[in-house]
Amino acid sequence: MRKQSILDDIDVDLNHLEPKLKETILCLFNLIEEQAAEIKGLREENQRLRDENNRLKGEQGKPNIKPKNK
Repeated sequence: MRKQSILDDIDVDLNHLEPKLKETILCLFNLIEEQAAEIKGLREENQRLRDENNRLKGEQGKPNIKPKNK
């Protein structure tokens, strides 16, 4: 299940805005989306590194549990 984003609730009608302001808002939305994707990737990498660190210390990493497909 996809986590709901704050941006999902925003109903933006940019047609009534000035072109410069519309362009700025779209640019900011794109930047937010790129940063969210980068944060997700960094969190996944951080978890992999924690797991590897724990494995090297002789501990077990986080188990890889796959969701059941219906």
